[in-house]
This record gives sequence, C-alpha cells and structure tokens, in this order.
Amino acid sequence: MNKLLKILNKYIVLLIIWSIIGMAWFYIQPILSRTGIININNFEFYSRITSLANYVDYLIRLIIIILLIIDFKKHKLNHIILTCITTLFYPLLGIVILTILLMERWNEKACA
Repeated sequence: MNKLLKILNKYIVLLIIWSIIGMAWFYIQPILSRTGIININNFEFYSRITSLANYVDYLIRLIIIILLIIDFKKHKLNHIILTCITTLFYPLLGIVILTILLMERWNEKACA
C-alpha cells in the first residue's frame, strides 16, 4: 500500500491543485466583475481573463497524461492510449485505471 501511495502522490497533489484553482476562480471571477477589474465592454480582455481557468485545467490534464505515460512505461503496463484518452475527458478515471492495473500486476507477481 505504501508503494502505491508513493506512485499516486503526484497525481493527488495535481488534483488538489486543480480543485483549488477551479473553486477559487469560481468565487473570484464574480468579485472581479463587480469591482470593475473585468469589464464586459472590453470583450478581448474579458475573454482572456475568463478563460484562464480553462488553460490551467488543460495544462494539468496534459501534465497528468505525461506522468501516466511515464508510469505506464516504468511499470510495463498495457492500455496506455486508452488511459490517455480517458484522462483527457476525466483525469481521475485515468488515475483509477493506473491503480487497478498496478494492483493487478502486483497481484500476479505475488501469486507466481
């Protein structure tokens, strides 16, 4: 179990950062709109500021995919492409697939 937590620690930290940034932006954006920092009349600036959370979201998803590829190669697991596609849509599911495949691999080694 300790070995699994060492592997999953980086993913847990990334998902926590992802949640903190998303929730903080959800509450900060209306405050910035009310104070006049984000002005809807300047659409170009408004669209860039409002899409910052999306850029961070995609960046974290790409980082998770890169880390998954590294871990799949390191532990010689199959289904890399399926897991990466899944992670693009729902990052936690990709991490769960990695965990299940790792546990299955370790169970096979323990039984052999």
